[in-house]
Amino acid sequence: MGEVVYRLEGLRYAYPRTTASFALEIEGLEIRAGDVLSLVGPNGAGKTTLLALLALLLRPDRGRLEFLGRDPWASDEDTVRSRREAVIVTHHPYLFRGTIADNVAFGLKLRRAAEAKIRTRVGEALSLVGLGGEGKKSVAGLSAGQAQRVAIARTLALRPRALLFDEPTANLDAELGLRMESVLRGAGREWGAAVVFSTHDFSQASRLSDTIVYLSEGRHVEFSHENCFSGTASSDGRTSWIEPKPGLRIVFPGEVRGPVTCVIEPASIRLEALRDGRAAETPGPNAFRGRVCRMEMTGGAMALVRTAGDIVFRAALPLRELEAAGISLSTEVLLTFEPRSVRVLGERPAGPPEPS
Repeated sequence: MGEVVYRLEGLRYAYPRTTASFALEIEGLEIRAGDVLSLVGPNGAGKTTLLALLALLLRPDRGRLEFLGRDPWASDEDTVRSRREAVIVTHHPYLFRGTIADNVAFGLKLRRAAEAKIRTRVGEALSLVGLGGEGKKSVAGLSAGQAQRVAIARTLALRPRALLFDEPTANLDAELGLRMESVLRGAGREWGAAVVFSTHDFSQASRLSDTIVYLSEGRHVEFSHENCFSGTASSDGRTSWIEPKPGLRIVFPGEVRGPVTCVIEPASIRLEALRDGRAAETPGPNAFRGRVCRMEMTGGAMALVRTAGDIVFRAALPLRELEAAGISLSTEVLLTFEPRSVRVLGERPAGPPEPS
């Protein structure tokens, strides 16, 4: 196993001078050289905050964050040295005036690297992100995707010990996204860097990561697959529910109130093809309409089916059932699952009903 790059123990961070109650709390996390770790969870879960802490741009209020076995805030010199080895690419990167090559070379020049090394690293990094031969172009007028690639190349050229990315493929088309995924894997498994990235794409997290950290309401919660939804649970005393989107309920048994994350096993989801936009029967709770947007064959004659609609789900069904039901790519479907199949993480005992 590789050297421990990050060790977090009892870490807490809350933004100062705000009235919001959000605080990020991580009981324990270890990231080693060569690891590829993804951060997933809904907006506001704490993914960007954790990346900023790992980049040493924020300092924990409580607990310990070690970088390469040291306290990165032990002295000003330690902080500067550590920040040069933990480099972040934000979702909306800032580029300096000048050419693409000027931007990619900036960090190396700041580190007083030799000119020959700068030329070599800049060329290699631009090739990795699909911008080989484009170094002399001005950054003025670049698209969001091109700017993202320049920022990633600027980071790759440094070959730091930790590479941190906030949604690195969000502005890229499918082909370039796959290229960036290959770069992330290579940085971790070939260069030996610790790679941490945030994403809303659970499939991407599963494909690339050695470890997935699922965040909900600033907490690290258990995570196993795509069908995870967070919200504030309400209850009528017999059943409870969250609304991932206004008016769309995921219902589960029991009385639960407060922030929770719900998980639905892909194998517990049923699909029915909609004929002329209608289902065969009137659906009960946990019924959602969607369209099949992806199908993947697995061992054991099973298929993983991704449906997109008001909510995105992933179901696992025998291939023969899909064929018998006439379900294929682009088929409109009704997706259903039983309330008892919903697993509730972070469940809190129900308190007094909220006033109406």
